[in-house]
Amino acid sequence: MNRFVLSFVLIVASFSLVRADVPVEMDSLTAQATRTYAAGEYEQALALFDSVNTRYSSPSLLYNIGNCYFKLNDIPHAILFYERALRLAPGDADVKANLELARQSVVDRVNELPAFNLGSTWGKIRGGNDPDQWARRSLWACLLLFLALTTAVVVRLRILKRALFALSGLLFFATLLSVSFAAYRNSEVKDDSEAIVMTAKVDVRSEPRTNTTVLFVLHKGTKVIVLKTENQWSEVQLANGSVGWMPPSTIERI
Repeated sequence: MNRFVLSFVLIVASFSLVRADVPVEMDSLTAQATRTYAAGEYEQALALFDSVNTRYSSPSLLYNIGNCYFKLNDIPHAILFYERALRLAPGDADVKANLELARQSVVDRVNELPAFNLGSTWGKIRGGNDPDQWARRSLWACLLLFLALTTAVVVRLRILKRALFALSGLLFFATLLSVSFAAYRNSEVKDDSEAIVMTAKVDVRSEPRTNTTVLFVLHKGTKVIVLKTENQWSEVQLANGSVGWMPPSTIERI
C-alpha cells in the first residue's frame, strides 16, 4: 500500500510540472506589448512580442505577432505567423478569420485547398486551441488506468473487481487513443515542410538551376509545400499539384 501511495504522489506531481516551463516573467512583457498594440504603436508592440517569442511561444503570442505584421502591411509575415498559430491551435476561429483576411491580399490563390465539411470539427478535435491537450489527456487516462487496475487488485468483492477490470479496459483504449492523437499532434507541430513565399515575385523553374524553363511565377504570401532541397534549390508543390524549383532564400518555413 505504501508503494501505491508513493506511486500516486509521484504521478500527481508529474502532472503539476507539465507546464512549469512557462516563464512567468514573460507575462508583464506580454501585457506591455498588448497595451502598446492597443495604443497603435505596432512596430514597438512587434518588438516586444518578438522578445517574448525568443523564449516562449503560444498560439495567442504568434497570433498577436501576426496582427502586428498585418497592421504594418507586411502580409507575408502576417500569413506566416497566422499559419504558425493555426498549427498550434487548429480550432481557433479568430486565427482562421485573420488568416483568411490576410490571404485576400495575396495575388496567387492556388494555396487554397478545397473545403472539407468536417475541417473545422476535425481541427477542434485534433488540436482545439491548445497544442498540448492530447498529451495531458493521455497522462490523465494513464493515471486513471493505473488507479483502476490497482484498486481492482486490492478489492476483494468479486463484482466490484470485475467492474474495475472492465473500466480498466475502457481506460486502456482511451489511453491508446489519447497517445495516438498526442503523437499525431507532435508530428504535425514539428512538421516544417510548409513555407510562405517572402519575395515579391519569384520564378519557379523546371529544374534546380538558373536559365531553365519558368513553369509559373509566385508572389509574396503564397503557401507552398517543400518536397526536398537539392543544389541550393527547393522543390515545391502547390495545393493544385503544380511542382517546380525555386531558391530557398525566397521562402520561410512555417
